[in-house]
Amino acid sequence: MIILATGLTDGMLIFLVASGLTLVLGVMRVVNFSHGGFFMIGAYLAYELMRGHVQPVWLFVLLVLAASAATAAIGLVSERILFRRLYRLPEVTSLLGTYALLLILEGAAQLIWGRNPVTQPEPSGLVHAFSIAGAQVPRYDILVVAAGVLTAVGLQVLIKGTELGRQLTAVAEDRYMAGLLGVNVNWVFAATFAIGIFLAGLGGALAGPTLSMVPDIAVTFILQAFAVVIIGGFGSIIGSLIAALALGLLHAFLVNKAPSLADFSLYMLMAAVLVVRPQGLLGSRQLGENL
Repeated sequence: MIILATGLTDGMLIFLVASGLTLVLGVMRVVNFSHGGFFMIGAYLAYELMRGHVQPVWLFVLLVLAASAATAAIGLVSERILFRRLYRLPEVTSLLGTYALLLILEGAAQLIWGRNPVTQPEPSGLVHAFSIAGAQVPRYDILVVAAGVLTAVGLQVLIKGTELGRQLTAVAEDRYMAGLLGVNVNWVFAATFAIGIFLAGLGGALAGPTLSMVPDIAVTFILQAFAVVIIGGFGSIIGSLIAALALGLLHAFLVNKAPSLADFSLYMLMAAVLVVRPQGLLGSRQLGENL
């Protein structure tokens, strides 16, 4: 039960980051290496709003959402200034541009909060653990898992059941034709990027009580998120969810049973999946078909 709880929690945190990355890649065709930087910014903004103090659950959730929204606002500014210049450039150029933005975000975090690790306590109502089958499972894990499930369901409802979702799918399939049919492509790009960055900030804000926050966490989580996107299939939200949970559970199992192999869990899972399905678990040959 401890392995299951730890694996699900870690997997859901990775999914929150990877889901936004998947959405941006599937619709905008931009390899956003700075996504991990926004995860880090979300974590630090939540810490700043809470001042590192224990908060009641309702206020904790409210401040987490506020930190995520502030992160999305920062993301929209970067989309306006930087990303709109990258949409029609080669992938290598966009990768270098977003990596430069990652370095800027890391440097800004270091200037504001320093390099010493900081932590945010769990909310007061979720401090203790409860017993399941004789194992002590942290109550905070329930909040993280619930956030991941709601995110997965919410994204499916958004894409399949709303006008914005239909526009996202149309732009993902053929942005030029969607523009000719009256879709405001720039607005769709901005909305997609805001949602993706909000999810990155949400993941960072929820991760605060589970890790020590340092600027370097940006690189750690973006590598895991990219691996999940590749394993799940480019543009597939459900594929990213399955891959993130599989990665979290595999890592938790290896930490408990074979610690020397735990650091290789990501590569082991990638190799096992891509040998059988090079396009990923639920991926297709065309990005737009996955949404």
